[in-house]
Amino acid sequence: MIKVFHKVGRQNLRNLNTNSDGTWQMKFWYIYGAGGLGVETMDILCHMIADRSLTDLKPAFLIDGPAGDPINDHPVVSFEDAVTGSFVTIAVGEPAIRTLLREKCVDAGLELASAISPKAFVSEFAVLGRGCIVAPFCSIQARARVDENVAINTAAIVGHDVVVEKDTGLSSMSNLGGGSSIGAGSYIGMGALVKESVTIGHSTIVGMGSVVYTHVPEEVVCVGNPARVSRRNTDQRVFK
Repeated sequence: MIKVFHKVGRQNLRNLNTNSDGTWQMKFWYIYGAGGLGVETMDILCHMIADRSLTDLKPAFLIDGPAGDPINDHPVVSFEDAVTGSFVTIAVGEPAIRTLLREKCVDAGLELASAISPKAFVSEFAVLGRGCIVAPFCSIQARARVDENVAINTAAIVGHDVVVEKDTGLSSMSNLGGGSSIGAGSYIGMGALVKESVTIGHSTIVGMGSVVYTHVPEEVVCVGNPARVSRRNTDQRVFK
């Protein structure tokens, strides 16, 4: 049977959204971040809500600072005004920031929840952690394990028996071969290929279009075909 750390269904909502007097309250689902990844993730969430008929959920953007004007007809809420117990999906691409925001959300009493496109394939034998993003046309194969707060962008492939540790970002059309392992807080660039059974250390960046044939240490940047370490990832930044 499918192993999913977090599965949203109508009964879950009934248990979580009942006031102490038994009356019903609507559940918010926040997309934390209102940039490019934020609007993409909101689309994924809305398609998932429609596909699963989760009409008791109210999608909204969550930002630091004061509330703003609606984006694509969805409200923009200040983090200070977030309703405790609501769902949240972090939509910021930078792995180090994903880590900080995950901890901030948990401390604030928000519940990490995964936004999974109805157009993605997730094997019933895969394990998916809380707070993940799975974009359209992604494929997560049997016995893969994707830990919490991982962002998997359009058409990325996670092969069988792959392990992707928490707070990692997989860019569009990246491909992780069977049995490979990606350390926490890493980033795999657009179109990058990782050979089967290869291990990539934590907090490492694999540049777009790179082809990784051998193990890569932690906290480095590697690029090229074949991918080679170009420098230490001292500033822990992908987007500059």
